[in-house]
Amino acid sequence: MKAYIMDKSRILRIADVGEPAKHADNILVKIRAASICGTDMRTFLKGSMKIDAPRVLGHEFAGDIIHVGEELKDYGFDIGDRVTAAPAIGCGECCYCKEGYTNMCENLETIGFQYDGVFASVVEIPAKAVKNGNLLHLPDSISYDDATLIEPAACAWNGQTYLQIHGGDVVLIYGSGMIGCIHAELAYRKGASQVIIVEPVEKRGKIAMEKVPGIIWINPFTQNTVEEVRKLTAGRGADVVITATSVPSVHEEAQKAAAKRGRISLFGGLPGDGKGYLDSNLIHYKELQIFGVHATTPRYMKDIMKMMEDGGLDAQKYIEKTVALEDVEKGFCSIRDDNTMKVVIHP
Repeated sequence: MKAYIMDKSRILRIADVGEPAKHADNILVKIRAASICGTDMRTFLKGSMKIDAPRVLGHEFAGDIIHVGEELKDYGFDIGDRVTAAPAIGCGECCYCKEGYTNMCENLETIGFQYDGVFASVVEIPAKAVKNGNLLHLPDSISYDDATLIEPAACAWNGQTYLQIHGGDVVLIYGSGMIGCIHAELAYRKGASQVIIVEPVEKRGKIAMEKVPGIIWINPFTQNTVEEVRKLTAGRGADVVITATSVPSVHEEAQKAAAKRGRISLFGGLPGDGKGYLDSNLIHYKELQIFGVHATTPRYMKDIMKMMEDGGLDAQKYIEKTVALEDVEKGFCSIRDDNTMKVVIHP
């Protein structure tokens, strides 16, 4: 089958690879839709040493089961079932897995990194993922394309569990991509009175205002972000700040833009060394709370599915381009060159 891979030389390319074999301890899924996420984009632009090459890339997907191994017959899955999956797979045995935080597993393995990914016709779901609840039934009311956004939206939902957003909060979000916009929607859902997005690219800022009506856009190239936030909050600052971008200086600025006792989510991981961007005195004297977040869990993906089913979260509006697997690099270039928000691949 055709797949988009990182080869042994760590070069990204379309290649012919063997289709996953049917075993007693695996499930095979025919991919109907997969999408390019920010992590994939960083790999496309800068490579990644976190990927065990050679490896099929991609981890956001939806599809149909075409094989259920004999050892997994009792886990509620049958041929033809529509499914998606939480790609970060825990061991099921460590303290974090037992507490439900499988994304924090001591021996975490991820589809597209340690297991072959979904930029292909078929993906193998290992027994460990099935037994730990990572494989999820997809409701008929959610399309395959829309379902590819469940996992990234659930990453945002995971990040917000720490922030305790409630009625009247002012939420400041750095980055207006799909993740930034989802964060804005979820913040409004929790009762935020005002959502401000910081975005230096004018086209992206305007698109964000269209996607999420009511948000306020700040352009840091033409405005002083901290001053503008203070103007909008009567000098107080933002109750919640979310850094949905991978720019180190944003981590520094977030602490200045936050109100006293503000909550900050360092949602966007930084490339390379992440040291040296926190001001201990600001954290101390303003009583700031700063949280990290990594990936998501099956539980949060189920929450997002419910929101989609209830009509409380519209994923479709973020999908701006679809491409065939053979044209996957055109999808990456569209994100890079045209600020396309979300690209879905149809193998």
